[in-house]
Amino acid sequence: ASRYKQWRAASDQLNQDPSLLVHFEFDHAAPSDWRLRNVSGESAAVPDGTIVGCQWIEGRWPTKPALEFRAVSDRVRLSVPGEYESLTLAAWVRVHGLDRQFNSLFMCDGFDAGTLHWLIRKDGVLGLTVIGSSAGKYQIVASPSVLGLDQFGMWLHLAVVLDGSGKRVTHYVNGKRMSEKALRIHSPFRIGTAELGNWNACGFPDNDPFMIRNFSGAMDEFCLFSRALPDAE
Repeated sequence: ASRYKQWRAASDQLNQDPSLLVHFEFDHAAPSDWRLRNVSGESAAVPDGTIVGCQWIEGRWPTKPALEFRAVSDRVRLSVPGEYESLTLAAWVRVHGLDRQFNSLFMCDGFDAGTLHWLIRKDGVLGLTVIGSSAGKYQIVASPSVLGLDQFGMWLHLAVVLDGSGKRVTHYVNGKRMSEKALRIHSPFRIGTAELGNWNACGFPDNDPFMIRNFSGAMDEFCLFSRALPDAE
């Protein structure tokens, strides 16, 4: 109860950060509600998410809900307008299994210029794919293998920083830097329409197993910032 109270206070303070575009706390929805509230101070510019499928389960604390992604169609749809020099994505997740070659955390629809795909590979590697401005140009920035069988079923904090001005991508697990690599794709970056826990392949054939990238696990917090957070944050 004490830890939940601390998180509640920290979360309320975090929502005042003007760079926080999206903050899904998974803490304000009724089980029958299809909306996932964006509680950041910028929520007027970025609407709530839409829950498709998924099941409400217990999160990091008995009093806090989480969304479980189980079926191949489970997802949360959202839309984020604008273009950005840098972005930071962070989420509390519990991995149940790495069933696909690519397991989606957060993916923009298709392969539009400036968009990104954040995922966990089957071998436990964290990956961020950044799409370039010209056809066929992209960069896959991968960490070492950081998620093993011993971490399945545990709540983990994952984050990735896309620093357009510093030209680097940094992956984090539980606040610890796992890797930092040079970024070759130039800003601006954009989100547009995107999904938590799944991917809309935008016109690719449904029967191609490579395009099936649904996440098997649970999530009980997600943040998207329009800046590159440093290690301390």
